[in-house]
Amino acid sequence: MFVSIIICTYRRAEALGDLLDCLATQTYRDSEILIVDGSEEDLSVRNKVESFMHQSGEQVNLRLIQSQKGLTRQRNVGLRETQGELVCFFDDDVTFGEDFISQVVGLFQQSEMKDVGGATAYDVLNYGVSMRFRHKLRGTLGFYTSWRPGALARCGLVVPLDIQPAFSGCMDVGWLGGFCMLYRREAIAGLYFDEGLPTYGGEDTNFSMKVGKKWRLVLCGDLQLKHHRTVTSRVNGPAQVYDTSYGAARNQLSESMTFAGVMWLMWFAILEFVFDAVSFIRRPSWMTFNIIRARQRGLIAGIRSIYAPRQDTPLESNLVAAKKNAER
Repeated sequence: MFVSIIICTYRRAEALGDLLDCLATQTYRDSEILIVDGSEEDLSVRNKVESFMHQSGEQVNLRLIQSQKGLTRQRNVGLRETQGELVCFFDDDVTFGEDFISQVVGLFQQSEMKDVGGATAYDVLNYGVSMRFRHKLRGTLGFYTSWRPGALARCGLVVPLDIQPAFSGCMDVGWLGGFCMLYRREAIAGLYFDEGLPTYGGEDTNFSMKVGKKWRLVLCGDLQLKHHRTVTSRVNGPAQVYDTSYGAARNQLSESMTFAGVMWLMWFAILEFVFDAVSFIRRPSWMTFNIIRARQRGLIAGIRSIYAPRQDTPLESNLVAAKKNAER
């Protein structure tokens, strides 16, 4: 199987260098690596890739693609250039062992996995934690229809995958984490990432849910990596809250523009406001006050975005090339 590896990056050259070192030592070689760089005038990523290519020579099939910044936009740019039968999305701050890609190929080639359209790996650094209080409260108030790790919930929410303890084998899930999404090309033909979603707006959930409507999605406990969650260029605080709220509103109304769907979104807005207000009363600060404002502004902007013209289009390019690779 020919494997396409897409890495979207933004001004995180050092973290990217560690991932490239992992890819250079992979035992499975029938692959291409596409680095989609949204760093614009910052040349650090370009310099890191050029240095890596100079050292590795022809051992690695790698291309650097410049793009406007924006995670969903960069993911779509990468998708339009892929030719692989398997398409692997990695965050630029993950690392894994030399047999990782070989294990991915072996997983999708198993006879019992023919109906699996997407998979994700077990993050040994961050998985196996207790469920957070906010998630417990959401579940108690009816947003979760299941407590199973990886289950889908209302308002674009999901039951976290990181509460899953270490295990062996594969378990069915409703969504895949964006730091490691492994897709069968056939399963994502004609699909695209919603470019109306901001970076922390649940683009991974939104895309994998589309795949999950026709294919199985799994978390593989034996497929392991490390997600280092590099803080460089990472948005935190009110800006991240704005993105997640925006995504919750947009994903909910895109999926269920019904009276019930709207009511659940209103209930979600009230619940989150109360939760944020209690946090502010307990620990008043300018940061917690701005989080209250950011969450409500994000919800309103997400609702308004439903009525804006879409800027993304289905991905049909390179399907012929992918079929040719499959026949090799």
